[in-house]
Amino acid sequence: MKMLSPMKLSVALFALSLTASAASAAEITIKLPDDTAVTTNSVLYKCGEKDVSVTYYNAGDISLAELELDDETVVASNVISGSGAKYAGGVYVWWTKGPEASLYNLMDDPEQEKPTSCAEQ
Repeated sequence: MKMLSPMKLSVALFALSLTASAASAAEITIKLPDDTAVTTNSVLYKCGEKDVSVTYYNAGDISLAELELDDETVVASNVISGSGAKYAGGVYVWWTKGPEASLYNLMDDPEQEKPTSCAEQ
């Protein structure tokens, strides 16, 4: 797990925004207190036949997950869950517990009953 300074978080989020929309470069800046520890962690998951790369960004109360899904990048924010870590972004919900995760597409499964099961590689 890497520790980033607040300035490096801005750079990391800028890079994240570039991957999210290569056609229109934009910058996202989140101002944090100077003493806020920032960490990133990249994990590769196997979801059925597909690989899903996820980078987690954590800074105090802020937790984001950047998911690389096929030809799409999704930035999801941590939301309340009963167990594990749950992120929501766009039409997707990404829910992790230990080395396992579930991916939901809310357009195809609005009731969140048929997840794609994923395992950390």
